[in-house]
Amino acid sequence: MHWTRMAAIAALSVAAAIPATPAGAVTGPPPAGASGALAYPTANVWVSPTSWSGDCSRGHTFTFTGQISVLLTPETVRYRWIRSDNASAPIQEVHFGLGQTTRSVSTTWLIGAPGTHSEAIEILSPTHSYSNWASFNLRCTNTPG
Repeated sequence: MHWTRMAAIAALSVAAAIPATPAGAVTGPPPAGASGALAYPTANVWVSPTSWSGDCSRGHTFTFTGQISVLLTPETVRYRWIRSDNASAPIQEVHFGLGQTTRSVSTTWLIGAPGTHSEAIEILSPTHSYSNWASFNLRCTNTPG
């Protein structure tokens, strides 16, 4: 095994023992089937805005920004966006060049249904893992007519 890969695996073992939550990350239980071990690649998701109140007759757009990180490069990561209403986006790929360990991805959700909703990233390969769920609250002020 190449020395750099061995050092990276050792770093993973140490990092797995010290979990960290980035500022602004939404924490909570992982989706069913997710493991608690730190896995690479990792992903974190944020939403903007986190709440909105107004006329929902045309819906409101919420923007989700994700950051996917890998330990070793080059790498290709397959992922998809998943939502709290059980919808999921098509599978996408993001490529990491030599030395490029972080990439940003984004999506939007136009919704007119009041309540608390959320999205996350499901990483499909090279390992399977989930990001945090980023949640928003939509309050509709209009009455159905």
